[in-house]
Amino acid sequence: QEQENRNLSESSNGFMHDLNLDDHHNGDYMNMGMGVGGQIPTAPPPAAAPPVPASSYQQYPNPQQQQQQPQQQGVMNAMAGSYYYSTTGAGQMQQGQQQTIGRPSNNVNTPPPQPSVLAGMHVGHNVHLGGVPASSDAASGRQNSFNQFPVAPSVLTNYTPPAPFDPLYGKISVNDPMLIQGSGLFSGPPHWTYLVTVYGKNDTSNQPISAVRRRFRHFVALEDRIRTSVPGAILPPRPDKHPARAIEEASASQSADFAQQRAQELSFYLNALVRHPCAGMAPELKLFLTLQDHIGTAWPEVSSSAFTRLTAVGAAAVEKMSESVDGVLQELGTAQQVAAGEDSADILALAAYEGRRIGAVSSSVPKIESAVVLMRERGDRLGATGLEMSKLSKDVAWCDRELSMPMDVLSSALLRCGRRTKRLGLELGAAISPFVIQYRMCRYEQMAFADRRSVLKRRTEARSKADGRAAKLMMNQSSMAYPGTLDRMETEAAMYDEMATEVAKEADGVALRLQNEVGRIGALRVKQWDSSMKVIASGFKEACAENAAIWESALEAFKREFPDVNIPEASVS
Repeated sequence: QEQENRNLSESSNGFMHDLNLDDHHNGDYMNMGMGVGGQIPTAPPPAAAPPVPASSYQQYPNPQQQQQQPQQQGVMNAMAGSYYYSTTGAGQMQQGQQQTIGRPSNNVNTPPPQPSVLAGMHVGHNVHLGGVPASSDAASGRQNSFNQFPVAPSVLTNYTPPAPFDPLYGKISVNDPMLIQGSGLFSGPPHWTYLVTVYGKNDTSNQPISAVRRRFRHFVALEDRIRTSVPGAILPPRPDKHPARAIEEASASQSADFAQQRAQELSFYLNALVRHPCAGMAPELKLFLTLQDHIGTAWPEVSSSAFTRLTAVGAAAVEKMSESVDGVLQELGTAQQVAAGEDSADILALAAYEGRRIGAVSSSVPKIESAVVLMRERGDRLGATGLEMSKLSKDVAWCDRELSMPMDVLSSALLRCGRRTKRLGLELGAAISPFVIQYRMCRYEQMAFADRRSVLKRRTEARSKADGRAAKLMMNQSSMAYPGTLDRMETEAAMYDEMATEVAKEADGVALRLQNEVGRIGALRVKQWDSSMKVIASGFKEACAENAAIWESALEAFKREFPDVNIPEASVS
C-alpha cells in the first residue's frame, strides 16, 4: 500500500490530463480498467512531486492550497472532482469531509468520499439544498428590474423636436351629411356623403377655398394612399366603421344622429392630417381636398363604376394579402425586426421598448374607459333611485306627511349626488381622450414598423438579385463568352445594382422617418398625458368634495327634522 501511494505521489501532477496509458501495465492503470493498449501522446511525468500551481485545468484540489481556499457549498462529485448542485441534500458531503480524490492522504485508513448520485442537478440559491446564497445586491437588482419599466432608448431620450410644421391649409370642416339613395343594379346600398370645406390658413375673410363632397369610403382610400406615399409615418387614427353599419345599410334605416357624429369625427381626422408633418405635405391629401370631380376619377379603387372598382380592388388584394402574411399587426418586438433583416441597433432598441409600451397601453386604456363608463352608470342609477324615492315620498305624503320627510331628504340627496357623479363621468370621458387617442395610435405605430420590415425585405431581395447578376457576369467573363453577351450582362448587373442602391436609400429614409415619428409621438404623449392627469385629479377632488357636502347637508336635514333620533358618531364619521 505504501509503495502504491509513493508511485501515485510521483505521478500526481496533472492527474486527469497527463495519463500515460501504455502497454507495460497491460492496459490497466491502477486497477481501474482505463487502459486500452494504446498510448496518449503526453509530456513525461516529472521525477518528483513539486507543489502543483493553481491552474484553470486543475480539477482536483491541491493539498497545499486546500487549507487556504474557502470551503464551497454544494455537492461534490467524487468521480469528476467538481462541485455541482442537487435537487435535494442527499449525497452532500460535509465541509470537513471534503478532501482530495486520487491523492495520498496522511491518514491511510480514511475512506474516500462517496460520489453523489444527484450531482449535476441545479438547485439555485437554496443553502439547505446545497446551493450558493445570492448576494443582496443581485437580488435587489432583479426585483427592481421586474418592478420598473425598461430605460428608454437614446432615440427617445435624445429626441430634439424639429421646427414647427407650417400646414398648407387652415381649418377643415366636415358637415352637411346627405343620404344618397342609389338607383340601378350596381348602385349599392344607401350611403352618407359629407361636405368637406377647406379654409385658407391666413384668410381672415372666412371664405372657403374649396368645397367638395366625399363619402366614408373615400377617407379610407385616402389613408391607404398616404401610407403608401410616406412609409414609416405614424398617421392619426381614422374613425372606424361601426359594426352595425352593415345591417343599417342593408335595411336602409339610416340615422341622422349617427351621420352628425361621424361628421365631427371626420372633421377632427382631417384637421389632424393637415397638421401632420409627413401627411400634411402628401399630394394625395391635396388632391382629396381640392378635386372638384368625383375622387374615383383619380383613384380607381373608389370609382363610381362597379367594374372599375372591382378591377382595382382585385389588383390591390394581392398586396394586402402579402402584408397580412407578413403579420402587419403582430406583436411588436425585436424578433420580427431581426427576421426581416433589421441591422440598425437603434431600430431594434426602439422596437423592444415600444413593444412593451404598446402592450401596457393596450391592456390599461380599455380598463380606464370601462371605469369611466361605470362612473356614468353609477350617476344614472343614483339619479334613477332618487327619482323613484321622490315618487314614493309624494305617494306617502298623502297618508302621512311626517313619514314622507326622511324619504324626501334622501331622494333630494340622491338626485344631487347622481347629477354630480354623472357630470364627473362626462368630465373624465373628455379628460381621457389623449389616452384613447394614443391607444388607437398603437395600431398605426405597428403599421409604421411593418413598413420598415417591408422595405427591408425588398432591400434584401434587390441586393440578392444584384449579387446574382454580378456572379453570373463574373462566371461568363471567366468562360470567355461572346462580347455582345458580356455587354448585355454588364448592363443588367449595373441596372440591378442601381436598383438595390435605391431600395437601400429608401430603407434608410424609412428608418429615419420612423425614429422621428416615434420621438414626436412620445413628446406629444408626455405633454398631453401630464395635463390630462392634472384634469382628472382636479375633477375627482372637486366631485368628492361636493358629494361630501351633499351628504353632510342631508345629515343636517335629518337632524333638524328628527332631533330626538340619536345618530352614533361612528356612523357620522
